[in-house]
Amino acid sequence: MLLTHRIKFYPTVFAAVCLVFCFGQVAIVTAGAVDASFSIKKEVIHRIDPRIFGQFMERPSWGEIGVEGGLVPGTRKLQPGVLKMLEEMEIPIIRFPGGTDVDFMDWRDMVDNVPGRAAQRPVSTGHKGHKVTNNFGYDEFLELCEHLGAEAIVVVNFRDGLLRKKSLKEAADHAAALVAYCNAPVGAKLPGRMYDWPSLRAKNGRARPYKVKYFQIGNETWAFVKQLRKMESDAAPRFYAKCLAAYIEAMRSVDPSIEIIVDAQNGDMSGIVDQVHKQLGDKISYFATHFYSPWNITKVLKNGRQVPAHEIPAEDIWNAWMAVTRFDEEGRSILNHSGIQAARRNGYKVGVTEWNWNGWWRLSGSQSALSSSYAKGLGAAGYLHAFMRAADVIEIGCQSMLVGNSWGIHAIWADAKGKTPPHYMPTGQMTMFYSNHHGNKLLALDSSNVPTYEQPYQMGGIRPNVKVAYIDALATADEKRIYFHAINRSFEKSLNVTVDVSAFDSLEDSAVHHVLEGRLNDAPKPGEPRQIGRISQRRVGFSPPINVGGASPTLQLKVTLPQRSVSCIEFTRK
Repeated sequence: MLLTHRIKFYPTVFAAVCLVFCFGQVAIVTAGAVDASFSIKKEVIHRIDPRIFGQFMERPSWGEIGVEGGLVPGTRKLQPGVLKMLEEMEIPIIRFPGGTDVDFMDWRDMVDNVPGRAAQRPVSTGHKGHKVTNNFGYDEFLELCEHLGAEAIVVVNFRDGLLRKKSLKEAADHAAALVAYCNAPVGAKLPGRMYDWPSLRAKNGRARPYKVKYFQIGNETWAFVKQLRKMESDAAPRFYAKCLAAYIEAMRSVDPSIEIIVDAQNGDMSGIVDQVHKQLGDKISYFATHFYSPWNITKVLKNGRQVPAHEIPAEDIWNAWMAVTRFDEEGRSILNHSGIQAARRNGYKVGVTEWNWNGWWRLSGSQSALSSSYAKGLGAAGYLHAFMRAADVIEIGCQSMLVGNSWGIHAIWADAKGKTPPHYMPTGQMTMFYSNHHGNKLLALDSSNVPTYEQPYQMGGIRPNVKVAYIDALATADEKRIYFHAINRSFEKSLNVTVDVSAFDSLEDSAVHHVLEGRLNDAPKPGEPRQIGRISQRRVGFSPPINVGGASPTLQLKVTLPQRSVSCIEFTRK
């Protein structure tokens, strides 16, 4: 027999019926309704860097072609609809081009007129042997970043040096040449006998340097560590650090101002991170880590026993899919990853240069009761809350992937043939929602009466959790606004909340409630749009002030959070 989730409600009774504005109409919240309460404080916990709402514009070769599929066929230009959607996303930082393939490819394949080659770019072969064009290369990407006002992260091939595919000097100099192509002025004195890459850039139509600030050395280099340990044995950590040092020296000899991101957090990196931090700590700006979950779901366990997935109710699946992060004692999304803990201990910063709710059913026999891209999108919101709570060390986040049409985790779905208009997918739309509505400071937030549930299933990387909050809320602020962010994870219940902002003076007399909602079915039914998620907003008025025992009157807003939704309530300062 299946045990359904347990719901814990702590009701408070309203003294009277209260009114909230819902979808432009007045909705009545009846007396006796459950009301979770939140009080936003002035205390700043830490700052939030807007770059945690960044994106990863991958150019993969296997099973997906990424941004190459978002071009006007036969050109190097983005489809107008794709470009318009990118503009709306307000992306602060974009990583490019890889991804796994970056450590198996030559960056020169993605620029024109390379000496000793044909003028046009070749077709490249990815790490699994698949072919991919290079129509969207470095010039197209960096010009797009300028157009969008986004900073760029460019990833360089580290495998060539680390696994001795080339001499270390040759591999490091090759990475430095990419820095020269991006950043060196025409006529600059380049180190050694380096080719005049700035003049080549000018020949390709760009005389001014792109001034790329961030370069990441390697991608998911934990995948190479097993081979590295075979090659170097106990000396592997020292050799890893030696390779990084050579790359950093070569790249900074071209542009000393660049900031370096190193990939040294995931997998079997024991001893390596400590060695790198000890030897190179002041030369590295960020240590990179990646978060993906739940991956393949081939079976479901409950209390250690396998449960037929097709027997699990849709609501139970939904509740499990909301629980991809770890959770604190209140049931709120957090990160307790060893790399985050090490960063706090050692005082360095983290860049989550790839992340997403990335998973799929891989079942035999009957299908499950729920398989929903929108569920993945709302699950991704939990990651964003966890990142904001860890923003004392996490300063960069790049959601994977920005443009695509096959993997299902892209922000923008694009038709490679250019016949069907593009649309947003839920996980990317979720990050866009937060990028458009957030503050740069995380504020203290008191809460009470927040309903929770128990999540008993193991589904791929999703673990059982004793307590998951139905309402996962936090507060941020900037100079102009206070923001209340809330995920309503409830599958079937709209939930009422009271938000107290009495700590703040001179607020406008109403707030704006932004809501992201969506449907469960991926394929549109007749009359439904292809886009699954939708964003709306409405004005919400404050409740009448309450004065208790001569104290200053409270300033509260009562609002309903729709089922299966993410909300941001913006309070504007006068």
